[in-house]
Amino acid sequence: MTESLETVKLRLVREAIEDNVPGPGRLGRKTEVRPRFLLPVWVAGSFLIASLVYLGLPSKALSRGWVAAADTLSLSATTESPVPRRLDRAVFPLSVKRIVVDPGHGGTQHGASSDSGVSEKDITLDIALRLRQLLKNGLFDVRMTRETDVTLSLEQRVAVANAARGDLFVSIHVNWIPHRQVRPLETYYAGPTDDPGVLRLASTENRDSGYSLSAYRGLLERIYLDTRRHESHALAKSINTELYRSLKDVNPELENRGVKMAPFAVLVGTEMPAILVEVACLSNEADVGLLTTADYRERIAGALLKGIRAYARGLDGAGRKES
Repeated sequence: MTESLETVKLRLVREAIEDNVPGPGRLGRKTEVRPRFLLPVWVAGSFLIASLVYLGLPSKALSRGWVAAADTLSLSATTESPVPRRLDRAVFPLSVKRIVVDPGHGGTQHGASSDSGVSEKDITLDIALRLRQLLKNGLFDVRMTRETDVTLSLEQRVAVANAARGDLFVSIHVNWIPHRQVRPLETYYAGPTDDPGVLRLASTENRDSGYSLSAYRGLLERIYLDTRRHESHALAKSINTELYRSLKDVNPELENRGVKMAPFAVLVGTEMPAILVEVACLSNEADVGLLTTADYRERIAGALLKGIRAYARGLDGAGRKES
C-alpha cells in the first residue's frame, strides 16, 4: 500500500534525526557504529528546521515533486555548491539620496597654493558650497564635512561621513605639480597603485590624516578587500566624464588623465562609494585665472552634480535600457 503524504514526511524527518543527532542510547558507547555519512552540524540543523516548516504546510499545497526532492536530499547535500555570482542590482530599488561633500583641507591645512597666493582650501570650499546648493535644488540630502575655514583631520572627515550614513562621498581638491604647463583633470577611488606620482600625491594628502599607525595599517588592509571598489569606480568614471565634458569648452588645454586608484586615507576609511577629484591645477597660472572666476567654479560644481546624477541613474536603471 502506498504511504500517505503525511507518513512520508514523518518518516523523512525521523530518519534525518536518527542519522545526524545522537540518540539517548548512543552516547558514551565506544562500540557505536557510525552512520554511513554524517551531515555537518549546520547542514543538519538547517535541514531539520526546514523539515519542521515543511511539516507545518498544508498537504494540499505540496506537490509530489517535493516528496521526490526530499528523497534525493542525501545525494544533493554532498555535491559542491556553485560559486556565488554578483547580484543583479536591478533586483533592489537602489537610489542615491544623501551626498557627503568634503571640501579638501581647511584651517591650518592650506593645501596647494599658487604663485599668486590662491589657496586650495578656499577654492575647494567655494566649489563645495556651490555644489551643496545645486544638490539641494535637485532634492538631494547634503552633508558637509566642513562649511567654514576650519581644520579637520582625515579621520574626522571620515567620521562625519560615516555618522551621516551617506550614500556617496565626494572629496574636492585642487592639484599642484612640478610641470607647470600641464593642466590635468583626474579622479581617484580607493585602491593600490604602483604609480610614483600617484603615491607622492597620496602621501601628501595623507600627511595630516590623524590616524594612529595601527589604525592606518587596518585601513591599508581594507584596500585589498574593499567591496565598494566597483561602485566607487563607477562614480569616479561618471564624475570625471562630466567634468571633462563641461570644462573643455572653456579650458581647451585641459588634459584628461582619467580615473585612477590611490590609497587616500579619506577614501579607504569611508563606508560608502567614495571618490576624490582634482578639478584643476594651481601650479598652472592659466588654471588659476579660471579658478578665480565665479563662473568657472560654478561650472565645476554643475559638472559634479551631473556626474552624481548620471551615477544615480545608472543605479536606478541597472538591468534596464534607458529610453
